[in-house]
Amino acid sequence: MSIGQYADCKISQNQWDLDQVLPRNYQVPDSYLRTAPPGVLENFCRLLGRDVFSEADAGVLYEYLMVRRSEFSSEFLGMLALWLNDETKHYEALRRVYHGLSGVSYGTMDRQFRDRVHEIEPIVMVLQDEFTILVTMMFDEMGSVYSYRRDLREYYGHFGPAIRKVGQHLIQDEGMHFNNAAELLLHGHRDRLGEVEALLGRIAALEDRLGKYYKTFFLDHAQEQFRFPPQFNGVIIRVILARLGLGARPEPRELKALWQWVPEGCRLVPIGGVSDQ
Repeated sequence: MSIGQYADCKISQNQWDLDQVLPRNYQVPDSYLRTAPPGVLENFCRLLGRDVFSEADAGVLYEYLMVRRSEFSSEFLGMLALWLNDETKHYEALRRVYHGLSGVSYGTMDRQFRDRVHEIEPIVMVLQDEFTILVTMMFDEMGSVYSYRRDLREYYGHFGPAIRKVGQHLIQDEGMHFNNAAELLLHGHRDRLGEVEALLGRIAALEDRLGKYYKTFFLDHAQEQFRFPPQFNGVIIRVILARLGLGARPEPRELKALWQWVPEGCRLVPIGGVSDQ
């Protein structure tokens, strides 16, 4: 890949200061805790107890990829550095939200993360080369965009403007990661775009087969597939194909369903498999 291939490649980063949005010592006003709908605080804390650590798992994936850095383009490595910066900020932001809502200490979170077992082998298929990693990043990050949109509506929005703003920045960041991966694919791997659709099918099938999340950042939605409608991955794949100029974008109503769907008979999507029927 020559430098010329990336001449018009636009890599962007959402600029925001976590300390200004949500200081480390932020206290959630009691009024929000009292007025949140029944079950929302408990469900949100359960969700955060998972999301905090899956964001931190980005560092594990990054370290694995850095061992192989000689295989990758300088543009890809530059994009990864920005991506890790964002994901590390997400980890800290969610720690602050989790601490403020649940009272779990930062020391406890540190110990819980140190105790995690990260297994690369189950997802090695998506880490074959720069191309497969970028396609997987598009799949993973766009899934996160719609997951966080659901979370913003159901949880973040109930606890004041500071926490709501965190949720909004998470969505914006993940959207930029999606677009950055698309830019690198379009400029550096255009000769392989014909492989994208079949690869996305294999990635979705792998996520279905995993049955659990192996704590390596990618395919973390395997731990919460019950939160999404059955067509979720199919619609996400069409969003990716459209961004790469390989198909038509889904209709707005299809996209809206990704983050507004709830199982029949439920008020909210169950968290951790526990229904609120």
